[in-house]
Amino acid sequence: MTLDYGSAVFGRDLLAPPSLLGCIGLRNGQVKQLNFRARLFDLQRSADAVPLHRPKQHVVCLHHFDRPMKLERNLDGRHRRETTAKGDIAFLPADAPTLLRPGKDDPQRVISYSYLVIEPSYLAELALSNGISGPLDFIPTFATPDPLLHEIADALTSALRVRDPAASLFTESLLNTACARILHAYAQVRYRLSGPPRLTDYQLRRAIDYIHDHIAQTLDLGSISQAVGLSAFHFARLFKAATGDSPFRFVTRTRMQRAKELLRKTRLPISEIAERVGYRKPSHFSARFRAISRCSPDAYRKSARG
Repeated sequence: MTLDYGSAVFGRDLLAPPSLLGCIGLRNGQVKQLNFRARLFDLQRSADAVPLHRPKQHVVCLHHFDRPMKLERNLDGRHRRETTAKGDIAFLPADAPTLLRPGKDDPQRVISYSYLVIEPSYLAELALSNGISGPLDFIPTFATPDPLLHEIADALTSALRVRDPAASLFTESLLNTACARILHAYAQVRYRLSGPPRLTDYQLRRAIDYIHDHIAQTLDLGSISQAVGLSAFHFARLFKAATGDSPFRFVTRTRMQRAKELLRKTRLPISEIAERVGYRKPSHFSARFRAISRCSPDAYRKSARG
């Protein structure tokens, strides 16, 4: 049977009674992160209800177990008894037969885990847009350490709490990094990444000018990369190589520099300065300014004039 890991039924019914702590939908639902917590006893019952199946999507299983745990897994015709712990992942490619059975342990033990679910068409399009052509052969992977994917998953969860007009840039950068990691570590491709080795001077100036010209608006990775004629994934990688900053960090730093200039040279109220640098809520602007400058906008203005 084919199992749709991205459907609402999967999170609500097939995995009941484990608690779905949160579902983060990205790229119009083409990527989802599902965060769960469950008693081991309940997880065993849910696993017993799911037969050998083929995932409809590519699935990264992220293990947040507080101590080692034994599992039995069938994956693409192979069977393995594995001991896994926090920091491990298992990669289930789309259409690869899989079956999981948790081992025997304290049935009242509470464990947490996540699924990063990626539509195959999205990953294929991303690869193609960055010079990876030909068939993609994804590698079914039993539990193995992957700290990078765990850090990305944690950051995606935290990103929902980021109240910043550049938050979408941050989220897109994280998503691109996760997909790049999957293509690098869990796929075999016939052709290497192609494309320009660096941004040209014109492209870099065009990107920076675009950011300055639109600093009062909601900037996203797609619009900036389109201004220089590159894919979002390729642009983000080359922009960081050229500037030392991710697009998210660069945009935030540019907003703060503009805000400091306005605080020093004008008597505009804080609310208007916040709007001029892309923040719709003055409280969000003040919180970000304080985090970066270690003082409030009012305190900075008084100090600059003193």
